[in-house]
Amino acid sequence: MRAEILTTAAELFRARGYRATTLEELARRLGISKKTLYGHFRSKEDLLAAIFHRTMSLVEEGLATIRASRAAPAEQLREVIRHQVRIVVAEQAFLTVFFAEEASLPIRLRRAIARRKARYDHAVEAIVRRCGRLAVHPRLVVFALLGMSNWTHKWYAARGAWDAEYIAAGFIALAEHGYTDWRAGQRDAASRRVRRLAAELEVLALTLDTPSRRPRSGSGSPRRYGTRTISPGRR
Repeated sequence: MRAEILTTAAELFRARGYRATTLEELARRLGISKKTLYGHFRSKEDLLAAIFHRTMSLVEEGLATIRASRAAPAEQLREVIRHQVRIVVAEQAFLTVFFAEEASLPIRLRRAIARRKARYDHAVEAIVRRCGRLAVHPRLVVFALLGMSNWTHKWYAARGAWDAEYIAAGFIALAEHGYTDWRAGQRDAASRRVRRLAAELEVLALTLDTPSRRPRSGSGSPRRYGTRTISPGRR
């Protein structure tokens, strides 16, 4: 029941805003009494806090699994992007409330959430630093990757053509290759290599087909010394 209450509250907070939503409306949407609702959460503030804690726990648990894997740092970073996008798509209402209603938290809880977010960012940055030399500061990479992944909550449409895997693959390609059609560049480079190899093979074939002009040792061809021609067997 608690999970159902949280999910419904997140959907209402997302649609109407935290301040505009009442517990009476939430109880009515759930088909329960306010007394039953208060048996799980003492106040609307407790509901909001639970939404924030659940959202942070979801992303933290996934990141811990990624860091514990034996995958190479670059692959771990790709999995971080997949993880972020999957969470945003699967829990869009929670993520929307998480990013929109942080100012509605009591100051003590707001600071606690800020510390958890900072630890999460630092853990992702540790993966980035292990990926080798970078063109920009690792912290900027973290902000860029998490920023574009998390912003998905603003525009993702469940009935759209793009699912979480497609979006994550696009973000990974964008991060690693830029926004140009890098696959076309790879195809062009491959075509140039094939043409170069074909030309080299053609030259090699011509070389092998050309008879040697050097006389073979011991052949029956006459040898010319000065103006006389001496054939083998004649002196």
